[in-house]
Amino acid sequence: MRFFPALSCMLLFAQVSIAQVANPAQAVSESNARQHLVKKSEPVYPPIAQAARIQGDVIIAVVIGTDGSIASEKVISGPAMLQQAALDALKMWRFTPFLTNGIATQATTTLTFSFQIDKPGEGPSAEQEKAAQAWFPLSDKCRKALMAENTQDAKDFCKQALDMSFKAGDLNSSDQLGRMLSHQYYGHALLLAGGRSGEALEQENLAIAEAKKCLTDKDQEYAMPFFWRALVEESMGQGDAALADFTIAEATHRKAILNLPDMKETYGKTLASILKYHAALLEIMNSPDEAAKLRAEAAAL
Repeated sequence: MRFFPALSCMLLFAQVSIAQVANPAQAVSESNARQHLVKKSEPVYPPIAQAARIQGDVIIAVVIGTDGSIASEKVISGPAMLQQAALDALKMWRFTPFLTNGIATQATTTLTFSFQIDKPGEGPSAEQEKAAQAWFPLSDKCRKALMAENTQDAKDFCKQALDMSFKAGDLNSSDQLGRMLSHQYYGHALLLAGGRSGEALEQENLAIAEAKKCLTDKDQEYAMPFFWRALVEESMGQGDAALADFTIAEATHRKAILNLPDMKETYGKTLASILKYHAALLEIMNSPDEAAKLRAEAAAL
């Protein structure tokens, strides 16, 4: 008699196995899949892609598990700069299980994530569109030259990127963000060149003006022109002004981390770096206790 429970379990296992074989993953339409959607996260438009006016649809092939979670995914098509944003959003999606003969099965489908800057019938001219597309590679060369501290290339590429941002126009927030970055980078290049701090300060002031048009103090990008202006001010001996800008940059990063907790690690590294610059200036200005507090915060990030 005691063999009967084991036999029953074996029979039950066999029945489930047969059912699983009989119910392979079912292919469903995107509209059907979206009807099963119970949790979703909208993709965050990458700022650099907005600035470069990269738009379009990212299409992802997915396998939805029997529990309704994403079992696997693969990008089929879409602009490369937008694909990771779509994949990051997809990780948070959940569905009610798909049933075949009353048994939950895997489902396969494609999901489309649309990234759109311009409203239908609106948008830049062909010349502006061309300039916006040319802006990104120039801005990338500018940024890389700055990282390498290649002064001449930085001045050349950053000025070219700034000129291209004006040709692209200032039609919407993505254009304004590109303009902000261009002013910010060119200001950095002028500071790197030495002897041009006044011009660098003017560029960072312009960057902050653009930031106020298209960003809020919860956006991490909003912090950066204040940080760079602080460095310029420090180089000019304007310690109090630099301290004020460091404080704004740090407060913005803290708000950005609260606003986007998933970005805490990335934003935290930048915040830690700013805190260290701030602490170094405080020590020069004979405020060692405040400097120690900032260094402790940086170490905890």
